[in-house]
Amino acid sequence: MKRVQVIGLDTVREKLLEELMDAGCVQITEEKPEDSAAMSAETADPTPEEQRAATGALDIPGATADEDLLSSYDSRIADAELALETLDHYGQEKHPLFSTRRTVDREDFRKKLSDPGYIEERIGEILALRDEIHRRQEAVNKRDADLLALAPWESYEIPLEEKETAYTVTDMGACPAAADMEGLKQAIEDASDATALQVVSTDREFSYIAITMLKSEAESVREAAKLYGFTVNPFEGFCGTAKEAEEGLREGIEEDKKKIEELGAQIGGMTDAIPDIQCLEDDLVIRRDREREKNMLPATKRTFRFSGWVPVTALSPVTALLDKYECWYGLRDPEPDEEAPVLLKNNGFVTPFESITEMYSLPDYHGVDATPFFSIFYAIFFGLMLSDAGYGLVITIATGLILKKFDLEGLTYKMIKMFFYCGIATVFWGALFGGWFGDFVHAAGSLFGADVNVPPIWFNPIEDPITLLIFSLALGIVHLFLGMGISAVRQIRSGHWFDAFCDVFSWYMLILGAVAWLGLGGDTTGGTIGKYLTIAGALILLVFGGRKKKGIGKVLGGISALYNVTGYLSDILSYARLLALGLATGVIAQVVNTIGTLAGSGVKGVIALVLAFVIGHTFNLAINALGAFVHSSRLQYIEFFGKFYEDGGEPFLPFRKNTKYVKFRANE
Repeated sequence: MKRVQVIGLDTVREKLLEELMDAGCVQITEEKPEDSAAMSAETADPTPEEQRAATGALDIPGATADEDLLSSYDSRIADAELALETLDHYGQEKHPLFSTRRTVDREDFRKKLSDPGYIEERIGEILALRDEIHRRQEAVNKRDADLLALAPWESYEIPLEEKETAYTVTDMGACPAAADMEGLKQAIEDASDATALQVVSTDREFSYIAITMLKSEAESVREAAKLYGFTVNPFEGFCGTAKEAEEGLREGIEEDKKKIEELGAQIGGMTDAIPDIQCLEDDLVIRRDREREKNMLPATKRTFRFSGWVPVTALSPVTALLDKYECWYGLRDPEPDEEAPVLLKNNGFVTPFESITEMYSLPDYHGVDATPFFSIFYAIFFGLMLSDAGYGLVITIATGLILKKFDLEGLTYKMIKMFFYCGIATVFWGALFGGWFGDFVHAAGSLFGADVNVPPIWFNPIEDPITLLIFSLALGIVHLFLGMGISAVRQIRSGHWFDAFCDVFSWYMLILGAVAWLGLGGDTTGGTIGKYLTIAGALILLVFGGRKKKGIGKVLGGISALYNVTGYLSDILSYARLLALGLATGVIAQVVNTIGTLAGSGVKGVIALVLAFVIGHTFNLAINALGAFVHSSRLQYIEFFGKFYEDGGEPFLPFRKNTKYVKFRANE
């Protein structure tokens, strides 16, 4: 990265930002005090009228300042997004497996936006229909609630609106089912002799009661009923008996539901507007982002300035733009203590594995990108853990078809491409170990009395697990040594070669020596050399492990450094999971095939084998592919990254067109 500081005339600000946005290779950042030193002391801000004229705010009705313009953009973007969600909900179009941006020509994009007013009118129509649907749905919900309230009163034959006469009034309501009804009746009679209480219905929770009383004595009766939990339901707005009111409500519900269906179908018939609305929304987002960035730039009456980051590979087009608009600019390298953004750059094979790095954390700008070093190991580990060529073919073909059919981008593309490579690795290891959907070929042949086998190119891990265990641990040592070697190289480059010797090469000697000593035996030449290497490595750690400490710490530090042998042993043994998961995949696959042959030969046996194959192997592939993904990642994050990796980098976020639905052709 290069730090760039720019000063330009306000007359070119709009055009420069537009072309920088098209280029998409400059991350504009907040001004730093040292970046501001080159600027004149003149700080007078432009007037609101000048700002509005410069930004085009006068073209937007109701926009009276920059904030109003941005608010207008946000509101219009929200309306477009809501319209698209509505069309998606009521439309009949099928959704692809992966959502991708469609590639468009800039000229076609401009043509679609030649009449933005018409597109916004259609958005207004869609949202108006949506609002009408919501209004009617709310009416349906209210009527449903009214039906529930009226259900207990179906046997009540007096019209609901007739609640009083010249001298009487009727309260309709409910009290808890557990209330003492006899006590309630007695309390009402004590309050007034001229009352009538009717229990209309009762359910598990309430008793529904109508109390008719004289108006002159209503207060005392109501006070008495209230003591028993009686609550009045006013039933406002209903005519006729409860049954008649229910019929009216049901008719209203049916009418609203029918209208909702009609409105939904009307919206569904407007899906032809989707491409235009998508283009409008993306255009509004581009304009809003450009306006927001423009308003954030420090400016005087006639000039503006900004600072940012530019990848070295993009310096040529950026400086050409700055020269084109006659800007002053300065470039410099990041300071040692400066946090520059991180942009990973790798070849075609390594790039997909950046998804694993990004899921953990980007490397520190002054650190090392681990992706080129672990990518091949990740594929190898994944293949060893899944270790079935049939499963590998399924993954490779499926991901290959997805990559061919869909124009994927970003993390989704990286993940699918990574699994494509992992599928190839799985085919490789599966063929070496003789796993083709387990022993499916042998199981299928047994149904027809044939003894057919696909022999492994190397060996069968189920029959010889020790060989795979030794190979896994050896591969783990290579993986760990690579991580330690990266750490040593960094130390040597920074001038700390002695630290590299004491902290890394001593462990090389100890671990390799121990492997040779224990593996070859102390009586052999190789074993003897291994023994002396082990002793030499241990002595170096013991003597120099505490070299940076003082006093007794030097001795204790050496002992502590040597004690770390337990940690390295634990790290190496972690690679035994390559054996464990590989065996699990193979054993489960064989069990599935065995289950498929239990029905015997004939048509019934073939059907059973096919069902077992589809269901069992689908499950086995899914669960063990997930395990291979998780544990391959773990071996990178814990064992490998722990040896050298410095994380915490911030991603490079250039000022560019962050469109959601379209992308412009790269050659434009």
